[in-house]
Amino acid sequence: MKKKVSLGILVLLAIFLPIFVKQTYVIQMLIMVLLYTYWASSWNIIGGLAGQFSLGHGAYIGIGAYVSTVLWIQSGVSPWIGMMIGGLISGLVSLIIGLPTFRLRGSYFTLATIALLFAIQIFFTTESTIFGYHTGGAMGLKVPWEGTVGAMQFMDKMWYYYLILAMLIIAVLITKWIISSKTGYYLAAINTNQEAADSLGVNITYYKMKAQFISAFLTAAGGTFYAQLVLFIDPTRIFGYDLSVQFVFLAVIGGMGSLWGPVIGALLLSPLSSLLNSYLGSQMAGLSIIVYGLVMMLIVYYMPSGIHKHVIRLFDWMLGEGKSKKVAGG
Repeated sequence: MKKKVSLGILVLLAIFLPIFVKQTYVIQMLIMVLLYTYWASSWNIIGGLAGQFSLGHGAYIGIGAYVSTVLWIQSGVSPWIGMMIGGLISGLVSLIIGLPTFRLRGSYFTLATIALLFAIQIFFTTESTIFGYHTGGAMGLKVPWEGTVGAMQFMDKMWYYYLILAMLIIAVLITKWIISSKTGYYLAAINTNQEAADSLGVNITYYKMKAQFISAFLTAAGGTFYAQLVLFIDPTRIFGYDLSVQFVFLAVIGGMGSLWGPVIGALLLSPLSSLLNSYLGSQMAGLSIIVYGLVMMLIVYYMPSGIHKHVIRLFDWMLGEGKSKKVAGG
């Protein structure tokens, strides 16, 4: 009960935070933190729950961004609708990708997702027109500013904050539903021992595909949000390997396969990276990256399963639940 009340308080604090924080750059930083948290949670469905370590999720970000943008610019379709269309197209692409790649195991699957990411990046970089729609090729695509809710553009950054916060809450609720459903139990079995799950009659390909589709759909929706936020689509950036690795790294450090691991990892480590760049970036070139890398090395060494268990344990101790459990157990 205490946990639910405390979680509700944290959500309320997140809702009212922009009202008290007036600095635009701080709101922008919070938006990006929530966006990476959202992507980490979306990736966790296939990478953590299903155990399919994909490093090519940037492909779905790019597809979601391009589909919603070109439909709005050239066909007048609202980005809100384009977000859904881009998510569906990304989901279908993920199924096509999943058919051959899910037959691979371990590092071979990961390498295949990286190769597909670079193939899609090269395609969008070299082709300026795709299926009759102008995509700009290597020059990228500028998102025109309209400044209306229908265009998913807001004069006040606060509304971008609330939008990505709502998207994050939806992603967490979907993950919670999957974990507690029959699909979650089957994915856990596949993740633990695929051969044993297969021998028990679990349709491995179907449940992997299901997790892949949901993960790709949510990731692509974040791509639409990103395009409307920065108002420019750079194919080398949005389909870049670095972008994919960033939110995967946050999920892994936080504790992939759990509900709160990616959320805790992203919420703690994303601001840390920004603060180190702000305070150490001007003192010596590369110093902030070195310090950040050392922090990550220590976390991986001392907390190999992720930091979420330690944060939750600290949270229980603060609520007094850890002590009561110890007394009850003794």
